[in-house]
Amino acid sequence: MTIHSSKHQDDVDKNARSSYFNLPALDISVAFPQATPASKFPPCASDYYQFDDLLTSEEQAVRMKVRECMEKEIAPIMAEYWEKAEFPFHVIPKLGALRVAGGTIKGYGCPGHSVTGAAIAIAEIARVDASCSTFILVHSSLAMLTIALCGSEEQKQKYLPSLAQLNTIACWALTEPAYGSDASALNTTATKVEGGWILEGQKRWIGNSTFADVLVIFARNTTTNQINGHLIGNSPIHNYMLKEIC
Repeated sequence: MTIHSSKHQDDVDKNARSSYFNLPALDISVAFPQATPASKFPPCASDYYQFDDLLTSEEQAVRMKVRECMEKEIAPIMAEYWEKAEFPFHVIPKLGALRVAGGTIKGYGCPGHSVTGAAIAIAEIARVDASCSTFILVHSSLAMLTIALCGSEEQKQKYLPSLAQLNTIACWALTEPAYGSDASALNTTATKVEGGWILEGQKRWIGNSTFADVLVIFARNTTTNQINGHLIGNSPIHNYMLKEIC
């Protein structure tokens, strides 16, 4: 084994340490024959804490609908996508058909579930795949709920119906490189100019951001020093339209 000094480390050929990323997806059944393949996701055979007794009939129906979809449609494919470090975008319409995006929001095409119903739907998604639940949580509980609580009526009408069906995807940008999710210490600024705003700064670890159609971005108002939310959405000509929402 060759050990390089820190001074020499920058000269090491990057290709020498990238071979892992070019390997095919790991066949779990071959590598770990004792393991249960994700495609044979174990069913829920008991309700030890009698949780079902606490749910209304509507909440139980939501739970079973989501569970059936996740076990049948998502579980068989997710191990492959985890190994490839990719997201299965083709399952988004199936997640949209579950009618869980928007959670507790009422109107605007959103399901208007109870808090428990919305939570149990996310729990069933997370039970099978954490990445899918993160995708839905960022989209629904962060971005959509912010628009519902803080947006204008015009913005709610414009964005929420499409987001509720997952025809468009949203992200929620608070976290920054220097201060994490400490909203009081945000460095990103928003400056009012004729016709809109100019945002300047950096965000990091923003789920859904690389493919989102609608972005909720938090920045410090340079005039008031307050933290405001700004809504960015693609226009038909692919320019960004920016409006303050809170």
